[in-house]
Amino acid sequence: IQEHSDLSSALAQIRDVIAAVDLTVSKYERCQELQEVLARLENKSFAKLKNGKMFRKQDLHSKHRVLQHKGLVYWKTATGRLKDTLALLLTDVLVFLQEKDQRFVFAAVDQKPPVIPLQKLIVREVANEERGMFLISASSVGPEMYEVHTTTREERNAWMRHIRQALSRREEEEERAAETEEARQAAEVRVQKITKFQGKKINYACTKILNCLSSIY
Repeated sequence: IQEHSDLSSALAQIRDVIAAVDLTVSKYERCQELQEVLARLENKSFAKLKNGKMFRKQDLHSKHRVLQHKGLVYWKTATGRLKDTLALLLTDVLVFLQEKDQRFVFAAVDQKPPVIPLQKLIVREVANEERGMFLISASSVGPEMYEVHTTTREERNAWMRHIRQALSRREEEEERAAETEEARQAAEVRVQKITKFQGKKINYACTKILNCLSSIY
């Protein structure tokens, strides 16, 4: 029985090691994929966001932005045409690029921003279209809707799954950050109360000493 328990424990540890190695390799491969894309992205290319800010190549170099998924998709225009684009799903944004003279530039379709923040992003299937999905950016700076198609239904479903997973991770990180900030503020309040209390005690002690000295002299 003890041998069986030890063997089960050893197998569980081996599985954990294999899973950790696979995760590390996957992260490295995604990092390499992103670097390959960035090497082909025009330095002067930029995207104008809904809030008026400019998004440039160097913004994709942020260590906080990790590639989650990438692939070729078709961005449907207002006239019904499908534009070939390379989609990059990062930690906090979804980016669309187009190929031009064997280089990449930020996509320019219907004057819509090719960079979509994951915050307040909604993803939905297109009715009666098994290869299409709607990306609805419900940002306070101005809502925007994108219709994106893939080659197969399975590919569409994979994109929707990756986007929803990224959204879920983003929400969890924001909740943890809010909890950390709340704890920091509570700690500051405690320190202020302690400092104030100690200050009162010191002032009281000083007053007592001065009163004693006055009575002596």
